[in-house]
Amino acid sequence: MKKARWIGLLVAIAFAPSIVGGAQTVEVLFTPTVLQQAVSLKESLRVGRLESSSALSLVGASADRKKAYTDKIAATSALVILGEDALKAVADMEFAVPVIVVNATGQTAAKGRVIRVFDAASAPAGATAVSSAGAVKGLLGADGEVALKGPVNTVVQGVLDALK
Repeated sequence: MKKARWIGLLVAIAFAPSIVGGAQTVEVLFTPTVLQQAVSLKESLRVGRLESSSALSLVGASADRKKAYTDKIAATSALVILGEDALKAVADMEFAVPVIVVNATGQTAAKGRVIRVFDAASAPAGATAVSSAGAVKGLLGADGEVALKGPVNTVVQGVLDALK
């Protein structure tokens, strides 16, 4: 009987990361102007794996370099782009994964869903107010672009939870 419990415990531990969000991989793309916001976001997000990159490495990059980055992102659950400058660096790149754009209104060539998140001070008039991470799921819809406003770290976490 003890052996069965140990096997059950080992199986539970093995699958726990995927149940608790371990399967979710997120890339955060930022520029030095939003470094503090990037650090704050990285510290607050609860995802299985969180990676970050500087958008400066993609400014004026070759087509091969941009394709390599697009391929890297294809293996993630979502891409979070912080700020207008980072968005400009990847505006012409087509990402198939959901793209979460924080405090930026510029164009994107993303093929998947685009969720724009704004803090209350910079939000456009059409952005929907969100007060908690749990309130996000019903606001995302199936496709297209959605604009949300509220505490950025909370709203981004809510979007990532809804995308699971």
